[in-house]
Amino acid sequence: MARRMTKSLGLLALFALTLASDTRAEELVIAFSLNTPPYVMDEAKSGIGPEIVRAALKPKGYTFTTRQMSYRKLADAVVKKGVDAATMVIKMDNGTYYSDKYITFRNCAITKKSSDIKIDTIADLKGKSIVAWENAYEVLGPEFQALFSPSVRAPYRKKYMEIADQKEQVEMFWKGEAEVIVIDESVMRYFTKELAGKIDVSQALDYHKIFPPKTHYRISFKSRQVRDDFNAGLEEIRLNGVEQEIYDKYLK
Repeated sequence: MARRMTKSLGLLALFALTLASDTRAEELVIAFSLNTPPYVMDEAKSGIGPEIVRAALKPKGYTFTTRQMSYRKLADAVVKKGVDAATMVIKMDNGTYYSDKYITFRNCAITKKSSDIKIDTIADLKGKSIVAWENAYEVLGPEFQALFSPSVRAPYRKKYMEIADQKEQVEMFWKGEAEVIVIDESVMRYFTKELAGKIDVSQALDYHKIFPPKTHYRISFKSRQVRDDFNAGLEEIRLNGVEQEIYDKYLK
């Protein structure tokens, strides 16, 4: 009888330990960028990015709270900021576990037609005043990085700016503080619409498709298991159409 009770107590203790471990694993802290509609909105409570993460993690029972930070801080947030995952990052060798491709941006260089600026190649950007998002130089390809990374000391580099707040980036462009804006087309449309009525956003635009058609972002995870669970969930929502429904909700 005593042996049976001891065995039962041991099983209960093991179950309680497993349950506690699972509970901890299911509560994540995930870092997102500053508000970048339609991808991250409402303090990362909504938007394409948070909704995809939520849907992909749901099958395994994960929930999460959010933290917002600039793109520059997201790059190594798992290592330096103590979060369980960081979204909108490019794969690098920092000891974390990277997801499959998660969010895709369609970046281009945009000018006002009235400026009559010809941009057929990345090299044509030299000498122009440019406003881009933070860390853009890291994700737009080797040629862009060679021309506009912070280590470049050429005189034209002084006319290149990166802004953490993309609403401010769009506003600077429309106010004439930069000749060229480098940005995702959906982000540009969203903030232009939001600024309408506050500043003049009526001028026609030229879209210069000089970058790769798509820029892919991943998620950096502290745990390999959580990364694997996310990838499995991401594949599932792509196959069952949930991911497309999320995109349609914000882009149509």
